[in-house]
Amino acid sequence: MSSNPFYIEISKENLIYNSNYLQKTYNSKLLPVLKANAYGHDINIVSSILYESGVKEFAVARLCEGYKILENENLKDCKILIFETVAQEEYPKLDSRIILSANTFEDLKNMIEKGVPTEQIQIKIDFGFGRNGIFFQEVDELKEYLEKYDLKFSGIYSHLYALEKDEGAEVIEEFKKVILFLGKDRFQMTHIQNSEGIYLHGNSNFFTHIRPGIYIYGIQEPGIHMENIKQVLTLKGKIDSIRQLKNKKYLAYSTKESTKIVGDENIAKIKIGYGDGFLKLNTFTQCVINRKKFIINSITMDNSFIQVDNTIKIGDEVVLYPDFNDVFLKLNVHIVELICLLSPRLKRVVV
Repeated sequence: MSSNPFYIEISKENLIYNSNYLQKTYNSKLLPVLKANAYGHDINIVSSILYESGVKEFAVARLCEGYKILENENLKDCKILIFETVAQEEYPKLDSRIILSANTFEDLKNMIEKGVPTEQIQIKIDFGFGRNGIFFQEVDELKEYLEKYDLKFSGIYSHLYALEKDEGAEVIEEFKKVILFLGKDRFQMTHIQNSEGIYLHGNSNFFTHIRPGIYIYGIQEPGIHMENIKQVLTLKGKIDSIRQLKNKKYLAYSTKESTKIVGDENIAKIKIGYGDGFLKLNTFTQCVINRKKFIINSITMDNSFIQVDNTIKIGDEVVLYPDFNDVFLKLNVHIVELICLLSPRLKRVVV
């Protein structure tokens, strides 16, 4: 255990369960998304657990994340798709397990001209999301190029940005048409469904993979409930000290009045703060101590403070973010935006 008594507990059992559940339920291979340090869980821990369970293809946003995964020498035959465009100077030294995204037509041409093997390239198609991808309107020109050089690739994919079910279904159908138009046999992998797309559109025998982000970690999308997935991350620690604020005006940098402390109750200190990625935004949200809910009254860089009752003792366990769904209701912020920020000061512990 690190010197910080707060830590992030990662459930190996729940992570493997989610992976197996998604593969079995949707009868598809997985391309789990491990960007942003596996959504705060720890990219090396998550990739290692999934690899050992039989999942050997991953997706990340940036090249440095791909190489972070490859620090584990045991992941000998994995494949890692990089979503963002990679600088040309990186081409000559690419590890053979890294797969690049052609996010523009120029990207694709440069990769081919610079000698990047086509089995290390996936083409992305942009249907209107506006972030990355060869524009849908360029598909005719793309077909001519592929046929001219008789090219075959690691894969082709798109991003299902549409929030409305009917609109999303239209994008999926358009993507199917593009793949057939270009030649389905040119691509080893085909994928478009992110977590919400998996929920809304279910199984498709057309695509080779589904691409879960939050669902692999058991995180729900606000307003949508995926049955049977299990939360992988728990943020927990212990009460460090307890003091009374009788006849005191302040709690840390704030007045007692501004922190909503009532009376002369005990104030518990825990060793976690915004320096650990537990933002001041979490002030007045709930935590759980000994199965009882309490309000977090103040957050500083290294400590947070909680008004507790006389049943709480030093050393009692504290769980922060006890209900991921409740976070969105109280803060109007997706839990992913918060857990991605959890600092390396917080040790990740696999249970």
